[in-house]
Amino acid sequence: MFSLLKIREYIQSNTFIKFCLIGVINTIVGFSIIFSLLIIFGINYLISNFLGYIGGVIVSFILNKYVNFKSEGHIKFEFPVFFLSFIIAYSVDMLVLYSLVEYLHQSKIIGIIIASAVYTILFYLSARYIVFQKRQ
Repeated sequence: MFSLLKIREYIQSNTFIKFCLIGVINTIVGFSIIFSLLIIFGINYLISNFLGYIGGVIVSFILNKYVNFKSEGHIKFEFPVFFLSFIIAYSVDMLVLYSLVEYLHQSKIIGIIIASAVYTILFYLSARYIVFQKRQ
């Protein structure tokens, strides 16, 4: 039987679970930025979307660096590699989504779900083993 303490300990020790929770936080931040810029300030939707993604990536980087992976690495190295990892994972996400919908004739919802899973796993592996690896 799981107690709340055991669940909390599991979450705290599991970097993938924390990575996913941080993903929820950065998504909320990103969408908040997008919709604020779009609706309140009337900024073009493409610019709003871009700035929202940038805000989400910055929040994700900070939380993953200091809370999840507790990295002591240098930001000058880690942030560019983190951002590049995001670009690669997002590009793979789009490729998987497009392929599933256009070539394999899957529904858009199924495509989004599968592509998002691929994105999450790829981005996590990159963050865990490349960006925030323990350096000796």
